[in-house]
Amino acid sequence: MPKTRSRMQIVRTIQAELAPFPGRLSGSLRDTVGIIVALLAAMTLRVPGISLALAILFMLQRERPGLSLRSGLNIFGGAALACVCSLVWVQMTDGTDVTRFFGMMLGIFIAAIGMSGTSFALLFTNFGFYGFIDLAAWDAHQRSGAIVASNLHNLASLAIVLASAIAVEYLFGVSHPADELKLEMQRRRSALARFFRALASDGRTLQRGELRSLQNAVVQYAHAGDRHLNKLYNRFRDDSSDVSQVPIGIHYRIGLLTRVLEKSALLSLTRQRNAGDAAYLVAIAELCERQLPDTEQPQIPFPVNAPPLLKEIQSELTQYFASMEHRRDNIELVEQEPIRRTPLLAGFFLPNAFKTPDVTVRALKLTLAVMTCYVFYNAVAWPGILTCVVTVLFTGLSSTGAMKQKQLYRFSGGAIGAALGIATVSLLFPNMDSITSLVVVAGAVSFLSGWVLRSPKMGYVGVQIGFAFFLTTLPGFDNATLIAPARDRVIGIALGILVMWFIFDQLWPLRTSKALGQILERVGEAAIRLRYAASQKDDRKRARTLSKLRASMSLELASMQQLESAARFEFGPDHKRELAACRRLVRKIEEATADFYRDALLLSNSTNSDEP
Repeated sequence: MPKTRSRMQIVRTIQAELAPFPGRLSGSLRDTVGIIVALLAAMTLRVPGISLALAILFMLQRERPGLSLRSGLNIFGGAALACVCSLVWVQMTDGTDVTRFFGMMLGIFIAAIGMSGTSFALLFTNFGFYGFIDLAAWDAHQRSGAIVASNLHNLASLAIVLASAIAVEYLFGVSHPADELKLEMQRRRSALARFFRALASDGRTLQRGELRSLQNAVVQYAHAGDRHLNKLYNRFRDDSSDVSQVPIGIHYRIGLLTRVLEKSALLSLTRQRNAGDAAYLVAIAELCERQLPDTEQPQIPFPVNAPPLLKEIQSELTQYFASMEHRRDNIELVEQEPIRRTPLLAGFFLPNAFKTPDVTVRALKLTLAVMTCYVFYNAVAWPGILTCVVTVLFTGLSSTGAMKQKQLYRFSGGAIGAALGIATVSLLFPNMDSITSLVVVAGAVSFLSGWVLRSPKMGYVGVQIGFAFFLTTLPGFDNATLIAPARDRVIGIALGILVMWFIFDQLWPLRTSKALGQILERVGEAAIRLRYAASQKDDRKRARTLSKLRASMSLELASMQQLESAARFEFGPDHKRELAACRRLVRKIEEATADFYRDALLLSNSTNSDEP
C-alpha cells in the first residue's frame, strides 16, 4: 500500500511538472525554431562541433531578447576566453602532461571562484567547461594543427548556434515585463478570490462545471509555481537598470502568492469541505479581493477557530497586503522615475563574496572533484566518460541537498536523452536519406526538451535531454552509427555523482540547514545595516545603501527558495530531522525578510519625502 501511494505521488508530480501554463508552448516553439535554424546553418556551412553547440544552447536564457543577448555573450565569452587561455598556456609550457594538468587545475579553480562569487556565473561555468574540453583535447597527442582547428571549430559552431537562437528571440519574443508581471499577479489573485467564493457557496450558485473549472485554474497556477513570475521580475529588474527603481517587496510577494496558490490547490484536491467553513472561505475571498484594483470592500474579521491550513493561507495573504503601500501595486512607479545607467562591471562580485571562506571552500571542493575524475578516466584510458568532469562542473552547488537534486535531474535527463539518441541512431537513421527527416527528428526532441526545460522544478531534466540527444546523434555530418557515446555518457555521469557524493557529502559536507542558517545570518546583518543607513543624513548615501541591501535580499530570497526545494533531497538517516530544521529556518527567514521590507519601505518613503 505505501509503495502504491508513493508511485501515485510520483505520477502526480510528473503530471504537474508537464502541465501547460501561460508562455510554455510559445517558449518551447521558439526553442525548436532556434535549434532548427542553427542546425540548418551549421549543416550548410559544414562547421564541425555542431552537436556540442546545440547542447550548450539549452543553457541560453530566453526570458526576453535583451537578456538572451546578454546570456549569449556570457556563453560565447566564456568559451572564447577558455580557448585563448588554453592555447596560450600550451604555447608557454610546451604542452607537457604535467604542466597541462596544473593548467587545468588552475583554470577549474578560477572558474569555480567566478561561479560562486560573481554575478557572471554563466560566463565562468562555460569558461571552466570549454577550458576543460580544450585542454583535454591535447591528451590524445594528435597534431597541434588539428587540435587548434577543432577548438576554433567549436567556437565557430557555438557562435552560429547562439546567433540563430538570439535572432529568433528578437523576432518572436515579448518585451514588456512590468505590465506582464502586474497582469499575471492580478490574474492569480482574481482566480483565488473566485475560487474561495465558489468553495463558500459549495457550488450551489454556480453553473455545472464552473467550480471544477475554478479548481483547475488554481491548480494550474500552483503547478506553474513562481518560475514564470520570477522570470518576469528578473526581466523587469534588468530593464530598470538601477536596483533602487525596483519596487520594494515584489520578489517577496511573488513567493507569498505562490505559496498561497500551492496551499489552495492542496485544499481543492484533498480537503473535504464542511458547511461550517463557509465563513472562513468568505473571509479569505474578501482578503483576496481587497488586493485587486478598484475594490473597496472591507475585510471581515477572520474567525479565530479556523482550520490550520486556512489560517496559514490567511496569514500569508495578510503579509502580502502588509508589504504593499496604500493598497497599490508599486510596479507603476517604475515608469515615472528617471533611470540612471550603472557602470558595465558594477556588481561584478556578489555581496559577501569574500567576507566568508565559503566561496574559496566551494572552489577547492569543486577543483578536487574535477581533478579526481580527470585522473581516473585517464588512468583507465576511457576518454568517453569525460562527462564525469562535466557533471561536477554543472552540479557542484552550495549544499548537499541541492547537489543531489541536480544530480538526480542530470542523470534522469541524460538517460532519457541517451535512450532517444540510441533509438534514433539504430531505428531511424538507417531509413533517413534527407535533411528534412533530420530536421523533423531534431525539432521533435528540441520541442520535448524545451517543454521539460520550463517545468517549475525539474527544468534541468530538459537541459540534459537535449544535451545527451545531440551529443549522441550529431557527432559529425555523416549519419551516426555508434551508440557507445550514449552509454559512455551515462556511465560518466554516474561516476561524477559517485565522486561528488564522497567529496561533497561525506568528506566535506554542507547541509541544507546550515546553508539556510547562513542566509538567516546574512538577513539579520542586512537589517542591522539598514538601521544604520536610516541614521545617515546624506540622502544619496541612504539611497545607495538601500539599493545594495535590496539587491542582496533579492539574491538571498532566491537562494532560500532553491534550498527549500532541495531540502527534500537530503537523504540519509537524519532526513526527517534535517527537513524539519529546514522548515523552521525558512519560516524564520521569511519573518526576518518581512521585517526588513517593512523597515526598507519606511526608509524609502522618508528618503523620497525629503527630496525637493
